[in-house]
Amino acid sequence: MGLREDEIRRSAVTSRQLEEGLTKQYEELSARAVQHRERAELLQRMADQANAQAVNDERLLDELAGTLGRACQLRIEQLDRRLRGQRLQEIAVEILASRLTPGETIHYKQWFSWVEAEGFRVGGKDPQATFLAQVARSPRVVSAGRRSGRYGLVEVPA
Repeated sequence: MGLREDEIRRSAVTSRQLEEGLTKQYEELSARAVQHRERAELLQRMADQANAQAVNDERLLDELAGTLGRACQLRIEQLDRRLRGQRLQEIAVEILASRLTPGETIHYKQWFSWVEAEGFRVGGKDPQATFLAQVARSPRVVSAGRRSGRYGLVEVPA
């Protein structure tokens, strides 16, 4: 066997070793990239959830400040407890969220009675129809089925 053949054999061995090493690095890096992507997605979901909770807590703080008289001005519902439109939707969803967890459902008539029990009145010629029309439009509310009259909170992705 000549010097040239020996060099070719060693070159082929080195080439195979290099390819195996690069393949191993590729597989390790690929697995690490998948792990980092999954971790980033989890952290993003957690950050979104924390942000949503902070927004909710801030809204509740504003509610409490108004109730306690610590807000700079009187809240509109302190002047008139009659609800309609967007304000009806907001108050009704807050009341529902305080009594149900996502996944649970309730008939809208029971929900309506909870709103009234909190001291609010629903405006309109037919208060229950007004109530139902407003709450059904909320992005935080989901119907439990066609014509069932049952509603629940939209589940926040974990």
